[in-house]
Amino acid sequence: MKTTDFRLDGLEPADDFSADLYDCTWVGDFKTISQHDAGERSFIIAFDASATWGYPNMPNIVSFDIIRDSSQAAFGMRRAEHATFAFAQNWLVNRGCPPDALAPTIVAPTPADDLSVRVEDRIRRSGERLEVVGYQVIDGSDVEGWSIAVDRQDKDLPVRLFLETLQPDQFTYTVREGAFADHAAADNWLEKRSSPLPEAPEYRLDAEALRTNAALSRSAPLCPTGPAPAAPAAPVNPPQSLGRSL
Repeated sequence: MKTTDFRLDGLEPADDFSADLYDCTWVGDFKTISQHDAGERSFIIAFDASATWGYPNMPNIVSFDIIRDSSQAAFGMRRAEHATFAFAQNWLVNRGCPPDALAPTIVAPTPADDLSVRVEDRIRRSGERLEVVGYQVIDGSDVEGWSIAVDRQDKDLPVRLFLETLQPDQFTYTVREGAFADHAAADNWLEKRSSPLPEAPEYRLDAEALRTNAALSRSAPLCPTGPAPAAPAAPVNPPQSLGRSL
């Protein structure tokens, strides 16, 4: 990974918040995972190498939203820390970055299956629907991390657990979303792991639709495709067998 270039040479902070934020951002510690530039604005996701030496469970993925004003020789900076890449994408999408513009630009593990792709896409495009309230960072030799979020649009199962598991030998990972009625139920599952992760209703409905479509395709008769063949020409003389019966 290359060191992140914030492109701030010759620029001064436009406000006190940006100044304080920049002062505590050790530029050399950040390695770019993904970046989208739109004119004088940059949306950046970076790995914070210093997190390994920070406090326990310190988030190591950071989103930056940087706006430059070359006419005023100034810049504004905002940042947020995350435990997983998908929530880092979500934060930048909520600030105006196109959802499909933040794919990793480095060699990194890839989703192991279609369900992982769907779960991450749900996170990325969820707007402010999901509020992260707890997390476990993947760091060092860890192969599992998670984020607990509150789904503001679900009254029955509002607590969602997003579980990310690495498969180092395959250079892949899986992401699954579990749904719980409250925080106690989610914490209890994390502690005991005595049952499969309760499936979120969004994917349950999708799975039922896929099973229904598969059943219909198996039961439907096969129909010929392409243009219908021309009707055979009527014989000029009837066959001998038919002629004898007339």
